[in-house]
Amino acid sequence: MWTNSYSLEQLGSFIQEARKSQGMRQEEFAQKLGVSHTTLSNLEQGKNTSTKTLELALQLLGFRLVIVPKSATVRVTE
Repeated sequence: MWTNSYSLEQLGSFIQEARKSQGMRQEEFAQKLGVSHTTLSNLEQGKNTSTKTLELALQLLGFRLVIVPKSATVRVTE
């Protein structure tokens, strides 16, 4: 699974979808992240959270964040 995210809201939705697809509740994932339920909820809603929390959430879900210019042609293989 991968996504083009153009906003924090889209990235938050992606994290929420990935968490759910791995069968984790918010409380469980927040504990793994070492943050409160409220902080995780804010992250999944695209609200202001630390980049460290965002990076760790993606890592724990098995993803990495790649930033490329809008004009770039990108091919993803798994």
